[in-house]
Amino acid sequence: MILLIGNKLSNRGLNPTSIEKLEENLSSNYSIRSASDKQSSFIRIIEMLSLVFLYRKICKLIIVDVFGTKAFYFSCLVILLARVYKLPVLPVFRGGSLPERFNKCPTLFELIFQKNQLVICPSSYLSIFFENKGISTHIIPNYINIEKYPFQNRKDIAPNLFWVRSLHSIYNPEMAIKVLFELCKKYPHARLCLVGPHKDDSINKIDELIKNLKLNNQVIIPGKLEKKEWINLSKEYDLFLNTTNFDNHPVSLIEAMALGLPIVSTNAGGIPNMLVHNKTAKLVETNDVFSMVSQINEYLSNSKQRIKISINARKNVESNFDKSKVLQQWIKVLNENMKVDN
Repeated sequence: MILLIGNKLSNRGLNPTSIEKLEENLSSNYSIRSASDKQSSFIRIIEMLSLVFLYRKICKLIIVDVFGTKAFYFSCLVILLARVYKLPVLPVFRGGSLPERFNKCPTLFELIFQKNQLVICPSSYLSIFFENKGISTHIIPNYINIEKYPFQNRKDIAPNLFWVRSLHSIYNPEMAIKVLFELCKKYPHARLCLVGPHKDDSINKIDELIKNLKLNNQVIIPGKLEKKEWINLSKEYDLFLNTTNFDNHPVSLIEAMALGLPIVSTNAGGIPNMLVHNKTAKLVETNDVFSMVSQINEYLSNSKQRIKISINARKNVESNFDKSKVLQQWIKVLNENMKVDN
């Protein structure tokens, strides 16, 4: 049996997490138990620890998602308990802010993530950082089922902007509103769609900003949509914005590449390790509204370059981020790290 430990909050109105997708895709190969989907963080950590205790005698491996937020401490407690029962653990570094977390508490990292313990990283960004800190890593990228993402070659486009993330301050949705405002000076009919669940008070700040900039008729905020719904909605839009301040290896960018949406993204965290400026996307500095507007204008005026970037991006997903290829990497690593019966 394999235990998957992480936040499973899609049934609480949030986007599905990587561990939920991993559970779905590995269940045909392995016996899986997972936690936790409880809304209360206190109950969630209790359930995570209880799962380790209950299955301690038959568990072959524990996979633990590790983020740089307060959930980081949940991961540490799970790993420490697993160590008590001498159960093999495979941490997966997910959070783009983990380097900042390390710099704040390096001793805790040294205690929890021992040198002889393998850690999975979705990107070379985190892998390189933690290898330099003496933590052994192995890269397995995030993935999608590319068959569910029809490529659309957008030959003629307008400044119709699409944004998909949780509405949270770390993803900086306000920047997308400011970009739209600047674009409207040249393109009065420009529009923006912000898709995603509400996670903090960002929605209030967004609503106020839209009102102050008089963009009420040009911004749509449908909230959290099912995957099929927003993929279908994306057909009405021509450019994909990613305005995040912190990131690792966002699945939303893989999805945008697969759909043929030309991307303009900030270069936060691990994004430059998965996107190449003017080859598979356009990259700007975090919070640089005017550079993002400039790159959008370049897309609008240079159709040859834009189409080439979109095709390159789709090929990149097919080669590196398709589920059928990435899952084989997971299966190989799992089999190598599972506890062997004496």
